[in-house]
Amino acid sequence: MSQNAENEKTGIYINGRQQVIELLQHMELNDKTKLLRNLKGRNPVLAKELSEQCFSYENLWALDDENLGKILSMTKPVVLGLALSLSSIKHQKRALSLIPRDSALKAYEVMTKDLSDNRRECIRAQDKIIQSAIELSRRQIVRFY
Repeated sequence: MSQNAENEKTGIYINGRQQVIELLQHMELNDKTKLLRNLKGRNPVLAKELSEQCFSYENLWALDDENLGKILSMTKPVVLGLALSLSSIKHQKRALSLIPRDSALKAYEVMTKDLSDNRRECIRAQDKIIQSAIELSRRQIVRFY
């Protein structure tokens, strides 16, 4: 009996790609970067796909200033302000220093409002930035690893 037929019979399915993504999401950034770079030499398409699927808002802050600046500059100030309201002061300062002054002032204005009742919108703003970053990576405008 083939493995697929046996899986169908027992109701057990193994999604190896999803397991790898979950593993990557829990790895230290340096280890994840090293693993993805090694994989890139053997299978660049898979490495790119995995890096996109395991990229998170926290990974954003590990990017160099050039790549992070490109992502943040293409983000609407309102969205950036909402996202940054949940971020550390260190990340807030770094983000605002990487974008044009007028955009930074608009983002800062949003960021400093009382957003405690809008936590869901702030998390959605972070997700929107990640989706934009992934799209920029696909268009080869930024690099994650």
